[in-house]
Amino acid sequence: MNSRLTPSEPFPDDLTPLDLSEVEVLNSKIQREIAHEYVHDGEVDPETGQRNEELTEELDRRDDADAADAAGPAARASSSTTDAAAQL
Repeated sequence: MNSRLTPSEPFPDDLTPLDLSEVEVLNSKIQREIAHEYVHDGEVDPETGQRNEELTEELDRRDDADAADAAGPAARASSSTTDAAAQL
C-alpha cells in the first residue's frame, strides 16, 4: 500500500458516492503527496492541488450537511423564516 496518491494515479471523478472514510483516506494520501512534492520538487503539481481542492470542498460540504442535520428542523425553519424576512 502506498501512503501517497501521485498525480498519475487514478482519482474518482465524483467524490459524493464515496463513504466518509474513503474520502478521508484520499485526503490523507493527498496531504502526504503535497508534503512529498514540496520537499522533492519545491512546489505542488497542479493535479495534486486540484485534487486537494476537490477533497476540501467535499469534506466541507459533508460538514455543512452534518451541521444542518444536527441543528434539527427547528433551526432550519428559523433560518427559512429569517431568509424570507430578508427578501422583503
